[in-house]
Amino acid sequence: MLSEQTLVSGIEHKVRKLIEKNVYLVKENKRLISLIKEMEDEKSEIESELSSKKNKIFNYTIANTLELEYGVEEGRQKIDSLLEEIDKCIEVLSD
Repeated sequence: MLSEQTLVSGIEHKVRKLIEKNVYLVKENKRLISLIKEMEDEKSEIESELSSKKNKIFNYTIANTLELEYGVEEGRQKIDSLLEEIDKCIEVLSD
């Protein structure tokens, strides 16, 4: 009878340990999921910022190229005419 009681006590102890470990792992999993979400949000922000900066660099490069090729004033006029053309294209595409 004593050995059966000892076995039952040992099993109960192991079950309690497993339950405690499960509770810890569930909490840790939730924490890690939250951390992943934060990292994904940060990644999205960084990608958006990168895209914006790439566009700025591209625009500056085009502006500088036009200014070097045509001069400052003529380059601005060329940019304005290109923007007008782009607006017309967008208007046509949206109809």
